[in-house]
Amino acid sequence: MIRNLTLFAVTFVAGALIALVARAAWFNPHSDAPANPVAGGDYAPMVTNPLTPNASSAPSLPAPTVAAATTPASGAPGASANPHAHHGPAAPAAPTSDASASAPVNTVCAICGMDVNPKLPTAVYQGKIIGFGCKMCPPKFKADPDRYGPYYLRNEVIKR
Repeated sequence: MIRNLTLFAVTFVAGALIALVARAAWFNPHSDAPANPVAGGDYAPMVTNPLTPNASSAPSLPAPTVAAATTPASGAPGASANPHAHHGPAAPAAPTSDASASAPVNTVCAICGMDVNPKLPTAVYQGKIIGFGCKMCPPKFKADPDRYGPYYLRNEVIKR
């Protein structure tokens, strides 16, 4: 009985190996794929976006003239030479500022306790620039600046 089972197991394993080798030799997964187009050929887009207008259906805009860009909107003295001045007042300044404009008053982040990272945006609190230690701290400060601001000005970490 053991001899028959051993003979069956050896035959089964040998047949499986032969089938595996034959299948690997004849398997060609890219046989039906089209050839790559030559350089500069047409490539189909990988993603289609129905909201993007076709180049053929996009309206062509006239080129702006130099006179329109340099002539003020009104003849009043001191009128802006900016062609977009008629769009309304400029947006108010954002609460964050560029870190290179001036150095923050603190060296330690009051929320996380880390050293101030100069690559992160800064914020203005009571006219003074404060820096943050990680990217998770600016949203927390923005949510409640009166809670965290005094600690930043004193360069202290909040006691939890």
